[in-house]
Amino acid sequence: MMEPVWSIGQATNRIDGTLKLGIGYLTPGQKIMLEAFAQDDLGQVWRSYGIFRADDQGTVDTARTAPEEGTYSGIDVNGLLWSMRPVLRSDGAYFMKSSSAPHAVTFRLSSDGVLLGERTVDLHFVSADVRVTEITEPFAGKYFCSEASERGPLPAVLVLGGSAGGLLWSEQMAALLSAHGFAALALAYFDWQGRSGLPNQLAEVPLEAVDRAMRWLQAQPGIDPARTGVMGLSKGSELALLYASLYPQAIRAVVGYSPASHVFESISMVPAGRRSSWTYEGRPLPYLPYPGGPKSWTPAELAQLRKLHEQALNTSTDEELEAARIPVEAMRAPALLITGAHDETWPAADMAEGVLQRLKKCGYRWEVRHEHFPEAGHLIDIPNLPVIAEHGVPAKAAAAAAREAWQTVLSFFHKNLA
Repeated sequence: MMEPVWSIGQATNRIDGTLKLGIGYLTPGQKIMLEAFAQDDLGQVWRSYGIFRADDQGTVDTARTAPEEGTYSGIDVNGLLWSMRPVLRSDGAYFMKSSSAPHAVTFRLSSDGVLLGERTVDLHFVSADVRVTEITEPFAGKYFCSEASERGPLPAVLVLGGSAGGLLWSEQMAALLSAHGFAALALAYFDWQGRSGLPNQLAEVPLEAVDRAMRWLQAQPGIDPARTGVMGLSKGSELALLYASLYPQAIRAVVGYSPASHVFESISMVPAGRRSSWTYEGRPLPYLPYPGGPKSWTPAELAQLRKLHEQALNTSTDEELEAARIPVEAMRAPALLITGAHDETWPAADMAEGVLQRLKKCGYRWEVRHEHFPEAGHLIDIPNLPVIAEHGVPAKAAAAAAREAWQTVLSFFHKNLA
């Protein structure tokens, strides 16, 4: 019997692409198991598997064959990537991938318990022609820009992560944007561990810090300063909408993943007085307070975040709501808002609709889109990384939302920053 022949991926595989995986020279009708393994930044090993049956030609192709059983069902060429689960935990662990280093996946092929082969593939965030620059002054961030562009000056995007802090999510999204023709800067605006001299609480972060990074980005060689956008996730989306509203001349396109319509109280892990999340021109911006007085966040409260945000919205007076509202009508750019119905952090879909209604009411003349995913949650994440979905969200739906949202974002930026 001949040894099975692998056909796997291309020379450079990107994490947001399609990983083609085929096995040839099997016996027609032979049952095989394909397993995929990856390790996250916390050292946890994750695994997925599918049991397939070879066709009449003795081949299995994940793009054309559904597993008979496995961690995913149906035909899905990337099913073995997103359907991984932690090997040693059964609860909803998060796949911690905090950098833009390649995501290594090892595939194992076996039949009747006998190992027939193994291959490891690197899935890349950064394209080979992209230069990565780590920045420590005058801000903390990472800059991704292709070495040479034959198309002339590049459009650029500033990327803001959420309340996880540092460059989580923002670095990876900036890396992927740079692979699609944009220069991109991931900005760290706070860090829970206080690294890079950043604030270690999400409290009274100055909007000027974002503007400083944007001015730096617009001044880079090979960048068209008239074609710059901003993109944020969650708390970073609150910040992105604020920045586009308070610095409208700087922004030509805005993307908010799971956005907010108002400024909320600061987030602190130690007992602290009430503070705004943001300041502007040296003054704290008005905010909606969380119910219950100044406090640090307990695990129980962190599990009830949506409830806390809904209470903050529902118990505030009309005057307080108006004062804390992000003045989106001051923006001068198209906006794309992306939400999931099962958001357990805050009512992003309702808030996005509120933003849309406000802009409609004032005759806003730029395009505003709300892409809503009825089966997704708060974290609409990096395409094809292992997903652990929020309560009530099927993993398959979370993976599909991540892929579709990303394609929508790319189309939006190509259209509005071209």
